[in-house]
Amino acid sequence: MPFSLSASADALGEEKQSFLFGDVDRDKNISSADARLSLRFAVSLDRYSRGHLLLGDTDNDGGFSSSDARSILRAAVGIESLRTSTVEITLSDFDVFPEENESDFEWVIPDAPVTEGKADTFTFTVYGYGHGVGLSQYGALSLDEMGYTYDRILNHYYTGVEIKYISEFPAVTLYPVGRYTEESPDELVYSKEEVPTAELLTRIVYQEIYGLTKKDMHSEALKAQAVAVFTNLVYYGFDVNSRWSVGIASPKTYEQMPDELKTAVNEVLGLYITKIGEEEPIQAVYSCMCAGMSADATDIWGGKYSYLKAVESPFDMQRKGFITTVEFTSEELRTRIENYAKNNGTEITLSDDPSQWIEILEHSGSIDADRGYVIKIRVGDRELTGYNQFLMKLLGNTLRSPCFTVTYTPPTAE
Repeated sequence: MPFSLSASADALGEEKQSFLFGDVDRDKNISSADARLSLRFAVSLDRYSRGHLLLGDTDNDGGFSSSDARSILRAAVGIESLRTSTVEITLSDFDVFPEENESDFEWVIPDAPVTEGKADTFTFTVYGYGHGVGLSQYGALSLDEMGYTYDRILNHYYTGVEIKYISEFPAVTLYPVGRYTEESPDELVYSKEEVPTAELLTRIVYQEIYGLTKKDMHSEALKAQAVAVFTNLVYYGFDVNSRWSVGIASPKTYEQMPDELKTAVNEVLGLYITKIGEEEPIQAVYSCMCAGMSADATDIWGGKYSYLKAVESPFDMQRKGFITTVEFTSEELRTRIENYAKNNGTEITLSDDPSQWIEILEHSGSIDADRGYVIKIRVGDRELTGYNQFLMKLLGNTLRSPCFTVTYTPPTAE
């Protein structure tokens, strides 16, 4: 399915101006002063903006580092050339980011609930909903209510990105569609079928976020979700093997979609997200509800994603259903641990004391010093990753989020 990419100079509706790449201080020439300023940004002596980042991120890693300063200095003395001569940036992009210890948002941190578990039971107290990486859907609603436009919402949750426009894209997308068959009358059988791209996008946005919105209130959140989903369609070349990769489409027809949703999707159709200075789409992952902050993708899946960093999302903590609990008896948990060990060709030794079976070794601190996305957890005598190994494989994704605490209630004394 061929398609072409082209940058849209006015994709965000604001006029751009041309600046010399590497000219971080914007004095119309590249000098050692630009290298010094970049280095100050890298060591947090000065605050910088998205515009500064567009001008000075020479290694395209989504941040300032000594390597950027070094490249600019080498360009200033004529040892090497930078990768591009000019870059178009809107003036509002030079509004500086807040310092790390500052916040544009009100943080109201919920108390940890008092757990009164049943005897000989593990109680998991879970915060948030979903893996927490990338766009928060409830966070998008909150930012919309605060006056954020869709592009600001996306730039909040995805680090070091910009929005571009596809001038041409396939009219249809290959997408797994479930149907009942004579051979399987009681179970949907999925196979890839051609679905009109605009229709598919609208149906996915409807299924993923529309039910959370209030009529005529959250058009910018809908647009942000639409751009994220469309970005994933571009990422997979409009040929989707798994619905979970891009989003679940509503079984309703396009004709049944609300008019305000169709309007919102059509207004951003063709816009997709890239890393700054690149053409290729990012993986615009999203989840329902963050735990104080979004999760750094490295903590959840491993690997490095410069655009999937932890950012503030404190408003999610005030949403209904933010805190849930799940209980397992010691015997139920023992069975899950033994099955995990068997299925993964390993051995896990458990002591006779269940209170010693599980210990959270490292978490992100996204809520406070005691609560965050679990990164490492000890199970018996084995150390597991919090998301891939413990939550997804051992517990079978029975917790709504990888941000959790766990307590054990011992048996009642006879």
